[in-house]
Amino acid sequence: MFYECNSQTRWYKFRFSVNGTTLTITRTDTDGDYEGWGSDFSLRAYLPTEDIPDFTSTVYTYWGLEDEEAPEDTTQVNFHPSVNIIREHAFLGCKSLVLITIPDHMTEIEEHAFYGCHSLRYIQLSHNIEFIGDAAFYYCTSLQALFLPPTVTYIGDWAFGNCTSLRFLHVPETIEHIGDEVFEACGRLLTTVKYNEDIHGSTDNHEVNEWLTHRHANLPFHQACYSISITPQVIVQGIERAMEVDDQQMMALHILCANPHVTRDAIRAYLQLAPAAANQEDSEGMNPFQYLCRNDITFGEEDRSFSSLMIWWYHCMPPQIQRGKKRKHG
Repeated sequence: MFYECNSQTRWYKFRFSVNGTTLTITRTDTDGDYEGWGSDFSLRAYLPTEDIPDFTSTVYTYWGLEDEEAPEDTTQVNFHPSVNIIREHAFLGCKSLVLITIPDHMTEIEEHAFYGCHSLRYIQLSHNIEFIGDAAFYYCTSLQALFLPPTVTYIGDWAFGNCTSLRFLHVPETIEHIGDEVFEACGRLLTTVKYNEDIHGSTDNHEVNEWLTHRHANLPFHQACYSISITPQVIVQGIERAMEVDDQQMMALHILCANPHVTRDAIRAYLQLAPAAANQEDSEGMNPFQYLCRNDITFGEEDRSFSSLMIWWYHCMPPQIQRGKKRKHG
């Protein structure tokens, strides 16, 4: 049996033979100058109790192995329950990966883990992530929002560099280390970054809070809508004050509808109290419902259709608004 392995600039041929429980792999091409192995060639042995993946599928199961890299055409990722670290280069250049949910047993994302995932626009991080390595999300040019849980204490150099679509993010006060040029070339970010090299590697919370001054710093309700623990009670308590604020960039409802941790009840509470916000557009002409759709927030429901989400959104409105829409379209 022959297997061809593409290692950047050349093709190699190998013969596989099995004798009892011994697998022998022999290189068979006749290149006399070099008889070694391609640097990117690796093997994965499966136990009898494991299911062998369908290697023609674009759904990839990540096992957390050393030097494991997902195929570039991966469209969906499942994480094995035994894995708690996404290793370096794990999803390097996976250009077809659009959304990813990192389960709560994950604690670390190593360097270059999602480097160059140009289509990646929605990430729900583990609630227990502590470490984000150098250039972990570098060149994720479609990423628009990121919510870092309070467990995060370390963000490496260039972690979100060249995320040119990134508009807003939540950075927890518990952060202890922020590296160099974390937000390099993030020109659309609604955050004022005052970089000071003196804090690199030796930060405390006070310095970080001065370094990252959010545009919504004086708008506590906007900030609350970034929270991973936003509740209907917070909406009810803060919305009256928020409705008095004219923020030209983005309404709090836009932020809420891009929060991957938002609940149905939180959005319903907002729309019940301020239904007019549903039609407000941000500086790019986007309304909150479009944020909800663009970030693939479907609250874990199997039915991800646009029509089902639109019907649900409509029924979140107060009864008088619903009756008015019926008369208008009746």
